[in-house]
Amino acid sequence: YSYWPRSYFAGIGFGVIANRGDFFERSIKVQEDGITETINLPLTKVLMSPVYSIGVNIREFSVAATFQYWSMNVDINGLPETMKEQQMRFWRLGAEFTYNFFYPEFFQAGLGLGYSFSSVKLKNNATSVEKGFQNSELMGSAIAFIGNVRYYITDFFALNPSLRVYETWYKAVNTKNAGT
Repeated sequence: YSYWPRSYFAGIGFGVIANRGDFFERSIKVQEDGITETINLPLTKVLMSPVYSIGVNIREFSVAATFQYWSMNVDINGLPETMKEQQMRFWRLGAEFTYNFFYPEFFQAGLGLGYSFSSVKLKNNATSVEKGFQNSELMGSAIAFIGNVRYYITDFFALNPSLRVYETWYKAVNTKNAGT
């Protein structure tokens, strides 16, 4: 019989979301029931938002649930100048698994993987001749590669800087007219 010590944690940090490629330089066309909608995408390439996490350490393993949320005004490509600035909401919900080397020392390095679901909701960015301006929501999944360093200052308090690189694929778009 062996004992697997565990500890629970909660954390708050910030995440930098950097988009690359031509994601924000184009639009998406959706056709449903004879109505063609153009979903215009925001021009924002970088944003920072808080990241909340809760989890458990079981010996050298860490399992966490993470949540990220941010709302801001952004410029949207392809809209008339008077409507170019619209509200954008971003959220991400994820699960992460990390293996921490050098357990149970006060200094540990970790490597891990994560998975998340993301949503980008925009106001008045979907346009059609028949229906005018409407909201849209992009939805997608991501996998992450995680690297971290954990240093225990005391038995109950640790600093844990980490780098999480999420590669997100937006696979679905939702509008009131076209559905998902």
